[in-house]
Amino acid sequence: MDRRDSRFVFEVVNGILRHRIRLDYTIRHYLADKELAGHSEFMRQLELGVYQLLYLDRVPDHAAVYETVNLVKEHPYTARFAPVANALLRAVINTRGQVPLPDPQQDLALRLSVEFSHPRWMVTRWLEALGLAATRSLLAFNNEVPGTYLRRRLRGLSRQQFESDCRGLCDAVPGPNDLYYRFTRKGMTVDELRLFQLGACTVQAPSAGWVVAMMEPRAGGRILDLCAAPGGKTALLAEYAGEEGSVCACDISLSRLRRAMENASRMGLANIYPVVCDGRKLPFAGMFDALLLDAPCTGTGVLQRHPDARSLRTEEDLAHIVGVQDSLLDAAAGLVDNGGLVVYATCSLEPEENEQRVKAFLARHPEFRSERPPRAIPARYVDLDGFLRVTPWEHAMDGAFAARLRKR
Repeated sequence: MDRRDSRFVFEVVNGILRHRIRLDYTIRHYLADKELAGHSEFMRQLELGVYQLLYLDRVPDHAAVYETVNLVKEHPYTARFAPVANALLRAVINTRGQVPLPDPQQDLALRLSVEFSHPRWMVTRWLEALGLAATRSLLAFNNEVPGTYLRRRLRGLSRQQFESDCRGLCDAVPGPNDLYYRFTRKGMTVDELRLFQLGACTVQAPSAGWVVAMMEPRAGGRILDLCAAPGGKTALLAEYAGEEGSVCACDISLSRLRRAMENASRMGLANIYPVVCDGRKLPFAGMFDALLLDAPCTGTGVLQRHPDARSLRTEEDLAHIVGVQDSLLDAAAGLVDNGGLVVYATCSLEPEENEQRVKAFLARHPEFRSERPPRAIPARYVDLDGFLRVTPWEHAMDGAFAARLRKR
């Protein structure tokens, strides 16, 4: 598959994941035989066709219908439904998919769930916590196609030289130490960029940079990254630590940690030491100057970038994942010396995973205290409790939460 076709497949798959609830709602509206909505193969085929008709301008209507109907015909389990598919797709064209949505006066959460293709349980939680205006802004943000962001290296290439070499390919955006850029070149992928191949930059969103800034890393530091993969924050920490410092990168996944080390190798970083392990049961004991716990979470702050999480996550996941977060925090507590720093971070919007975990940790570990972010963190990203809180609906970037926990 050439790059043009692979980009098209990527766009269609992610687009369907992003708009799936509304797509299925639209398909069910046009299906005369409602039982067919339970036929998973047929529904996936219809999603491919309806998505192209409603969300892709560059695919002619007749081509979307022709290819989808042929796909239905060629599949042994769906061939008999080809006439149904043809009629449904043509009905969508004739009405441009304009179907009546649920009445917000009757069920506001259901209306927003269908309109913006988010699980109802998420919408209900956000309405209660954020209110209608912020929830609508968050849902709309999540449905935008995410940007690709680059972070240039701290050393080895000046800002002026990097921006000169990337003129016409990316634009500078606000971020820590002016390291961040939005990749703007259409029809080109980041791995085709010469500076990326040479290790002068890597892919990383600015909100991840603000989490690292919470560490206030310094040259010569001994740092532990407890849940390191995919390794973007690890690489930045290693650059700050320099040749005299070190970063121990732990992760439970060998394959994900291997990819993180491949990225470190591309960037010429030799001070990262990978350890495959469960962060709750570390195979070593030692003291570090600082520890980053970018904990596994529901990821509700990055649904724009990871639309598959809308289908994968359930409300029940919260009860399980907060136990994992507590166990990781407890393990982290014994790995920094007196005066050492633990930064707890997530990409979740849920209070159960963020401030509630911090408060529970401080109650279990009175030897720690919470402290405010460094002065380098802009005030707009600091909430009233002194936590880093980047919110998509306010800051138009991936969501992030982080707290600084200092051992007395």
